[in-house]
Amino acid sequence: MAMKNRSREAVVKAVRYFLILLLLVFVLFPFFYMVSTAFKAEDDLFSAPPKFLPRVLTLSNFQQALQPKFIRYFMNSFIVTIGTTIIVIAVALFSSYAFSRLRFRGRKFLLKIIIFTQLFPLIVIIIPIYILYNKMRIVNTHLSLIIAYLAFTVPVGVWMLRGFFKNIPYNLEEAAMVDGCTRLTAFIRVVLPLARPGISATAVYIFIVTWQEFMFALTMLTGEKMRTLPVGILDFIRQYGVNWGGLMALSTLITVPVFILFLILQRQFISGLTQGSVKG
Repeated sequence: MAMKNRSREAVVKAVRYFLILLLLVFVLFPFFYMVSTAFKAEDDLFSAPPKFLPRVLTLSNFQQALQPKFIRYFMNSFIVTIGTTIIVIAVALFSSYAFSRLRFRGRKFLLKIIIFTQLFPLIVIIIPIYILYNKMRIVNTHLSLIIAYLAFTVPVGVWMLRGFFKNIPYNLEEAAMVDGCTRLTAFIRVVLPLARPGISATAVYIFIVTWQEFMFALTMLTGEKMRTLPVGILDFIRQYGVNWGGLMALSTLITVPVFILFLILQRQFISGLTQGSVKG
């Protein structure tokens, strides 16, 4: 009986590892092929049958991706992404804390509104926002894109941080206020240090969403100098063909900041997601 149980557990474990490996291949293969194509010479790009690894490594595609205009696109993306992330975290911190700690009239209704805003496809609000920005004469500016991003990132940030704040014991704040702290001081000295994993998780999520956003950037930024990287990729798509080598090289470079950020904050990111998902 014991041997049967052990063999059954071994089979279940083998099947589980096989499914995990299959999932990893399915998820990572597009990224692998993108990086591989970025290092391929032009002759290898259209070889038949296709080769997954380049016969000769070349950096010519990256030289195209590092032209001055693409560096300018990188700076535009960096400014918009960092600006959006800072504003979202600043707004979401106090809003989510109020929703998790304070009891005020209309609190549940406002929470429902926050969730309800996420039901609308983003394409629905692009045209009204563009018309409003055109009247305000802020189209084709970093500010226009940052404000547009706040429309769908602030609700997510508030919801994520609220779940995390609800898991921080309120007794800690009460003890700090008994010792002479105000609510704001207790929030800064007690709650914020404990909320660092949740803040990191939210910041990483907002950074990734904003960094790779394409639809709003294509609509709001009408001038070439103001383009962000996701829109700048279109420069490799021409009327009579696609420069696949340069396209994949720039796509690889776009993923580097996200990869580095996640590598640095992966522990806080995972901890923040798991702790914030528990109902308080």
